Amino acid sequence: MNDKWGFIDITGKWVIDPQFDDVQNFSEGLAGVKSKGNWGYIGPDGKWVLNPVYKRAEDFSEGMARVIVKQPGDDKWMYLKKNGNPAFTTQFQNCQNFHEGLAGARTGSLWGYIDKTGTFVIPDKYEHAEMFIQGTARVKLDNDYGFINLKGEWALKTSFENIRDMKDGVAPAKGKDGWGYTDIKGNVIVPTVNDHAQPFSEGLGRVEKKGLFGYYDLKGSCVINPEYDNARDFSGGMAAVKKGGKWGFIDKQGSLVIQYQFELARDFSGGLAPVKTDGKWGFVDKTGKMIISPQFDDALIFVGEE
Repeated sequence: MNDKWGFIDITGKWVIDPQFDDVQNFSEGLAGVKSKGNWGYIGPDGKWVLNPVYKRAEDFSEGMARVIVKQPGDDKWMYLKKNGNPAFTTQFQNCQNFHEGLAGARTGSLWGYIDKTGTFVIPDKYEHAEMFIQGTARVKLDNDYGFINLKGEWALKTSFENIRDMKDGVAPAKGKDGWGYTDIKGNVIVPTVNDHAQPFSEGLGRVEKKGLFGYYDLKGSCVINPEYDNARDFSGGMAAVKKGGKWGFIDKQGSLVIQYQFELARDFSGGLAPVKTDGKWGFVDKTGKMIISPQFDDALIFVGEE
């Protein structure tokens, strides 16, 4: 509305009027929002909790948020507590949200992992590093990809050309002929013959093969054949898929639950999914009923329980 962002409840009622240049979803009770070129954080009442003085401001995770403080010279990231005080004094060239007690960070060109005092507890020696998920983190060391545990020990070191996040013990992996899936022991459970493969979500992994999308289960079986022109991950038991130029939603058996009718569609969260029709965004429930009529220029997912 007027190129400004605000927040609505699940009935479509404005609870924070559109007034921000950009926003992020609420996380741990606060939302990063941009106003007059600067980022800060608001509470559920729309009032400033941390004033907009930052060049960038990311979601809170495990009680901390990473921000870029405006200062002369190169941009540096630091971590804030919810009271606005620095979590520690160390600043970083780049860093990630805390997850499972650690965060990937680098002060130079190489990545390591810090604890909540800002101390590197896993040395900064990796060419690439991602956040910990279910006890392992994806890293690249000496051009080899693999996963380390929370102690920094190799859980899996592979010869794959690339690898993505491991969830439920399975990760997308790239071989010379394409993408497939490997387990934590390095066993290939889906041959590396697909154009693309994404990390598992709700027990299913999305692949693209010859321009069409389908899904595999954790046992490596193709349970929903590649037949969609585009597709998203499963969320709330359903996935948005595209055929014939329109988006609809399927369930985990591949049955079409909501007919192809939308220009765009995003994930279910809080029982509703953003969908675009006639150039405007609204929200549908899992039966396809339009709960909040299309009226918005853009829309993010709801943050809430299913």
